Amino acid sequence: MEPKTARQQQGFSMLAIMLFIAIGVFVLTVVVRVVPVYVEDFTLSSIIGSLEDSRPYREAETVGDVRELLRKRIQMENIDGVEVDDIAMERDGERLLLEFSYEVRSPFMGNIDTVIQFDHQHELRMP
Repeated sequence: MEPKTARQQQGFSMLAIMLFIAIGVFVLTVVVRVVPVYVEDFTLSSIIGSLEDSRPYREAETVGDVRELLRKRIQMENIDGVEVDDIAMERDGERLLLEFSYEVRSPFMGNIDTVIQFDHQHELRMP
């Protein structure tokens, strides 16, 4: 076998390697900045979804009791994106309707921010 000449050898050039690194850094930055916001939103939805099965919720008598229970759960989970007072709660017979919208603005790179908006509606049985 004859050794290949420099023209016949192929591989990544320095420019291609630098491009892959730049793309990798950009994707990693997006993941680090955006994923925690979605995790916090998922946690908030989980709190509201599991509220109906909790004993304190079944013992709640008014919307104010439910609001206070939700305030404690949100504080315990250290959720900063939404305030309990921003959640509209309306009792409709045996149902409790929760509706809220919020947006999270976080720095991305330099003077570029990410703005992520969430809209939620939940319906729970009133105890």
